[in-house]
Formats: sequence, C-alpha cells, structure tokens
Amino acid sequence: MLYRSSTRNRRRQNMLRPGISLVQAARFLGVDQSSLYMALQKGQIPTRRQNGRTVVTSGALMEYQARKQINFQH
Repeated sequence: MLYRSSTRNRRRQNMLRPGISLVQAARFLGVDQSSLYMALQKGQIPTRRQNGRTVVTSGALMEYQARKQINFQH
C-alpha cells in the first residue's frame, strides 16, 4: 500500500508542476542552447529540479519572452 500512495503522490506532483526541458525551452524561444544557458546563469529565467533534471515552466519562458520583446522595442 505504501508504494502505491507514494507513486500516486509523485504523479500528482508532476501534474501540478509540469516542467519543460532546457532543449525544449531553447526551441520554444528560438535561440541556441548556449544563449539559453547564459540567460539561466544570469537568473533571467528561473529553473527548478524535477526528477533529477533541470526544467523551466512554460510561464517562466513566456514571461522572459515578453520582457525581451519589450526591451527590443525600446
């Protein structure tokens, strides 16, 4: 029983906190991976660990993209 409940809890957490891999994030933003890593190092895009992998949320990517567009227009 304990195994089932912990598996169920992990599934629930993954559903509540989806993450996008860094490769997918670079494709979404239309930049190469090195440019994405620079933005990550500067703290411009927040990341988190999920199942031992570094991921970003789609919301964080959209916010970053919006900030870049505003800066580009000025």
